[in-house]
Amino acid sequence: MWRLRLLLLTTLRLPPALAQESTVVQDGMKTLTPTAMGPREVGVLFLQESGIPSAQSYARMATPFPALTTFTVCYWLRLNRFREESTLMSYAVSDDKDNELRMDHRMSAYKVSLHSRWAETNLVTPFRYWTHFCFTYHHGSGVWNIYMDGKHGGRGQLPAVTGPLEANGAYVIGQEQDSMGGGFQRDQSFSGEITLLSFWNRILDFTTVRKLASCEIQEEGDVVGWSSLSWNISGEVSWRVQDLDEVCERATRHITIFHDRFSLSGALHLCKVMLASRPLVDSGFRGKTGGRMAVPKTEKENTWIYHTSRDRDNYCSGGQGSSYMWLGANDQEQERQWVYWQSGDKLSWEGPWRGAGPNGGLVENCLVMLSGAFPGRWSDIACLDSYEFCVPCEFSYRSRLYLKGPAVCNASPFNREYVLGKELGGRVTLNGYFHSDIFWHHQEKSWVIESRKVAGAVANWKPPEEGMYPLGTKTWAINGKVCGLRTGDTVNLTLSVCGGGQFTCADGTCILLSQRCDLRVDCPDQSDEAQCSVVDVPKGYRNTIPPPPISEGNPLSINLLIDLISFPSIVTQELTFDTTLALNLRWKDVRLNYLNLHDDRTLNLLSNEAVGNIWTPRVFFSNAHGNVFTNLDQGARVECIRQGHSKPGPPYLTHEMNIFNGYENSMEMGQLYTVTYGCDFDLIMFPFDAQICSLHFTLVSAAFSYMILIPYAANYSGPKDLIEYTIGRVTMKTKEEGEFSSVWVEVRFVRRYGFYLLTLYIPTTLLIAIAYCTFFFNPEDFNSRIVVALTALLVLSSLFTQTSNSLPKTSYFKLVDVWLFFSIVIIFIVVILQTLIDFSGNKKWFSCLDRKSSTMIQVLEKGEPQPTAPSSDPTFPRVVGQANMGMVKFGRMIIPTIFLIFNLAYWGSAL
Repeated sequence: MWRLRLLLLTTLRLPPALAQESTVVQDGMKTLTPTAMGPREVGVLFLQESGIPSAQSYARMATPFPALTTFTVCYWLRLNRFREESTLMSYAVSDDKDNELRMDHRMSAYKVSLHSRWAETNLVTPFRYWTHFCFTYHHGSGVWNIYMDGKHGGRGQLPAVTGPLEANGAYVIGQEQDSMGGGFQRDQSFSGEITLLSFWNRILDFTTVRKLASCEIQEEGDVVGWSSLSWNISGEVSWRVQDLDEVCERATRHITIFHDRFSLSGALHLCKVMLASRPLVDSGFRGKTGGRMAVPKTEKENTWIYHTSRDRDNYCSGGQGSSYMWLGANDQEQERQWVYWQSGDKLSWEGPWRGAGPNGGLVENCLVMLSGAFPGRWSDIACLDSYEFCVPCEFSYRSRLYLKGPAVCNASPFNREYVLGKELGGRVTLNGYFHSDIFWHHQEKSWVIESRKVAGAVANWKPPEEGMYPLGTKTWAINGKVCGLRTGDTVNLTLSVCGGGQFTCADGTCILLSQRCDLRVDCPDQSDEAQCSVVDVPKGYRNTIPPPPISEGNPLSINLLIDLISFPSIVTQELTFDTTLALNLRWKDVRLNYLNLHDDRTLNLLSNEAVGNIWTPRVFFSNAHGNVFTNLDQGARVECIRQGHSKPGPPYLTHEMNIFNGYENSMEMGQLYTVTYGCDFDLIMFPFDAQICSLHFTLVSAAFSYMILIPYAANYSGPKDLIEYTIGRVTMKTKEEGEFSSVWVEVRFVRRYGFYLLTLYIPTTLLIAIAYCTFFFNPEDFNSRIVVALTALLVLSSLFTQTSNSLPKTSYFKLVDVWLFFSIVIIFIVVILQTLIDFSGNKKWFSCLDRKSSTMIQVLEKGEPQPTAPSSDPTFPRVVGQANMGMVKFGRMIIPTIFLIFNLAYWGSAL
């Protein structure tokens, strides 16, 4: 792990000059009357400069306060610490009228009270920057306006009042009055600086306000002027004179020199992690980006950097030459074209070079400052990590650091936000926004968090190596009572510049919180993929008790989602089918919170340990073969489903996280099963049948009065056309089986009858056609006709036997049985008709039907016997008479007619 070393910090700022003042001590208070100052100097009141909250520090105006109706008040303010209410000024005319005029610069917003009625805005007072405020009020209409730094920040209207702001009251800076001139509380006090306070008995126009804020004009109020005021001061209050340009300075850029040796990569990383990637103040003139390694922009700035750091040049150089400080530019892309490391922008100014300029050619592409014989000169050097020098960092705005962990609860004596302060013990301090500091204790060789408000509230961290900063997550020892912790307890606290929506890596690097636990390493130390728990199980949680319902009086809903993946086997003869399915159960557990959920649900997988700590439902596959229940065996997944919005984790958590509550977000348990089900196949329409088989799921975790199984979604994701069936629609419906809630999933299997058409219906039809064709044979050739018809009948009988053996045995006729029986019958009819045709062709029996024959009567005469031919069997000539031709025609007509009528009825019912 890359460890951030402790650095000595020096910031460019002129020390304030002390003002000459005349004071009179009376009744334990000092009366302060400022003396004359120079034309570009202003007197500044300092209150609670140490940061310790107190009800004793304030400045009360000794000059009589005038009566006001319509007025404007303007002032310059530099906030040193926030308080819970941070009352800058309050004006009371009696104990009952203690909020006649009050101005609060709270951390949440800037508020003004006039006649106990509040004018509220969303303006946030910039922390430790000089800021100009103006408040205007029109007595007749009650309309008010607020300006910050010359820009309009709010407008509203207060209820009209009849009287003015009365004169000769108690005007106090630094405290809020609960009674006239008293009733102070330290949480309502003010810590900061104020100057150029003025009142006008008119409304200043926007142009005038803008010019006052930009210091284009210097105009004191016509009823209250800053330079003419006298003050009664008490407690930690002082008066100093400062340069007006220092108050009016608008730039937020500053340079901080860290007097510790760093490699090039370490120096670049240091300047990056010491400032967050977004500005602390979002006003228009504030900075836009974080820190970078600095390069002086002017000769004055170059000289200041050298003079500030020259006393430590030998340490910074490591005693290895004149180079002692990195500068944040390089010319790697183009020789002698110096650009910033992070942005690639060209330098606007190049300082004094050693000799004639860079002389390292293409080998030396980094920039350093020299000391010794070349004081403040620049030189190029090879970009090697083996070199280690001190580093100046340039910041476009003031850095804010956040403290997180169990010692930072809501009522903690330790603050959450900190900024870089002055040096103490040779190292920079971190000043809390309210009333705690983090500083280096030189004697104990440890970093200390100390409350300025609660005595004895302290935490210590001893670095394992000299020079380490407490950035990142460290283990602190608690002294005193802090957030329920006791003396001697150790807790992990995280200190970093990472703000909302960011995660702090162990080395202090900030990444997006959405990159946390996304199966990709984003932190240099890989700490973003460690401790990736997605569920927060509260104390007292019992995994044997089901969650309470979302709405009171209703059972808990368990949504069932099923994806039928395949049907490996469908055995019609055994009335069973096998299916592979993915069964998911989704529910909400309002007792749980979920952490850092992703839109991609696969990243929200619970570990086996976490699954064992939470309640999960249990479902019985009630009509499956065997005793099958849902399980959490190998392959099971329990995931959190992101459905609602998150809120940032509280500061008492060590690591940043987004928290999703159990009311809006669901838990889902899924597992893959291969199960055998029975199905009552109805084969009466075989092979044109469609079977509806059901899969029964019963929720056995509790009775349906406590929880119900809800059909949520059913889908078949496999191929629709199987070997024997086509998968139709999949539907779900709710059932109640006894005392438990059940869901039936019904699947429609439509038999693919193409095989039977090809192997059964078409062959039988051809056999029928062959038998029918015998009616077109020679009527005199009976043998051929009858042999063909009988052969077709025999082949059909064989086909019928073979088909029947391959089908399940049923006590009822199937549609295919009807077809086969009809085929046998119609061929049998053909055989009968052929027999009748042949029979009708015998003249002995049907000669009487021949109309051309006639009866002849012959007279027999007695005579001599005549010789006769040899005797033989009698013969009957076969003739195609009218009777058997009619039978042929009858057969030719009746067979197609019967076949057509049957097919119309058959296929009409089948399809």
